[in-house]
Amino acid sequence: MPEEMKQKKKMIQMIKHLPEVTDQRSKEEIYRKVKQNMDRKPKKRKGLILIPTFASLAAVLIFLLVSPTLFEQNAGQKESSMADRRVTSNQDNTEKNENKLFESDEKNSTMQAQEETEKSSQFRTSLYNEDVENKQVLTYATLTNDGGLVPVSVSILVAKEEGADWFEQYKQEAKLIQNHAPNLMNIEPILNSMVIENQTNARVIIDDQFKENFGYQNGLKDFIQNTFQYTNIEEVQFTDQDGNPVEFGNDGIVQDQAIEKQPHRAQYLYEADSGEAYIVSNSDTTKDNLNDTLHAMKDSPNDFLQTLIPNNLDFEIVQEEEEQVTIQFNQLLDLSAGDQQEKMWMLEGILLAAKEYGFQAVQFESIEPEQWEGFDFDQPIQVPIAPNILK
Repeated sequence: MPEEMKQKKKMIQMIKHLPEVTDQRSKEEIYRKVKQNMDRKPKKRKGLILIPTFASLAAVLIFLLVSPTLFEQNAGQKESSMADRRVTSNQDNTEKNENKLFESDEKNSTMQAQEETEKSSQFRTSLYNEDVENKQVLTYATLTNDGGLVPVSVSILVAKEEGADWFEQYKQEAKLIQNHAPNLMNIEPILNSMVIENQTNARVIIDDQFKENFGYQNGLKDFIQNTFQYTNIEEVQFTDQDGNPVEFGNDGIVQDQAIEKQPHRAQYLYEADSGEAYIVSNSDTTKDNLNDTLHAMKDSPNDFLQTLIPNNLDFEIVQEEEEQVTIQFNQLLDLSAGDQQEKMWMLEGILLAAKEYGFQAVQFESIEPEQWEGFDFDQPIQVPIAPNILK
């Protein structure tokens, strides 16, 4: 083995037996010391020529052995710091995204609940404030043209005509009734026999044409009441073409009729022969108070009208204010159970009966679910503007 190789091997063995380095100095300081020693010119003494060389080599080797560890620690610290920043950033982003998702879900949930509360129901039959928007409500009296000849009030929504005479528009739009409900009597010729005298008075001219078109003399009073109940008309006179008193049917002279704004009538359901159903008022069933009227609605007054309130449903009026009444069911009423349309007819019949007493809203107690078919039972339910909307 060449002498040089032997010497290298011996140096390696010597290095391996060196004590463990525990120098606390920084790598920069070690490097600076080594550089100074390397730059310093050694004295020319043969016996010492290998000593600086060996010391320098050892220092370099020590630096090389120490520096990877230092570099690795420094790189690890940087990587750890970067990783921490990435984790923190990811956490922040995750929290932000979760907050956005939560806010979005909460907003969507709120909007959905609001839409569920506000949207129109397929089971509603009456007209409410939220249905009107910028349109005009017209309510008409008519009769079913089947065997029942039952007085019915129906309502339609039409565009507002600024500056137009309301009764002229009223007569003009009446043709929509035949378009939407051909099972009802055509009232256009009858309306042509009516004259509006002033803001509070109207006159009906009972001539041959009127008698021909209105053959049900016993229904005249209900017809006139239903025609003008939701208008400003307070009294109606009946005359012939010349303004004289007139007879109609077997009742003799037709007397002037006062229009009652709060007639206290009970509400019932009428199903026409054609299958359409209407909530109708019955002038033969009137009471002194709403509680008696509602309980009267459990019993049918004749063979044509059906009850809207089940006979076994117990309730009571627990509070009456000027414009609002509170009705409490003695047992929890679950609207989601059973026939949904029948439940809607019952509620609307109660609301319309309350309207006949001048109440503007009804607060229902012991009823669920809280939101059902556009009603929010946490709040008082506004009474309908008019019954039997023609869609």
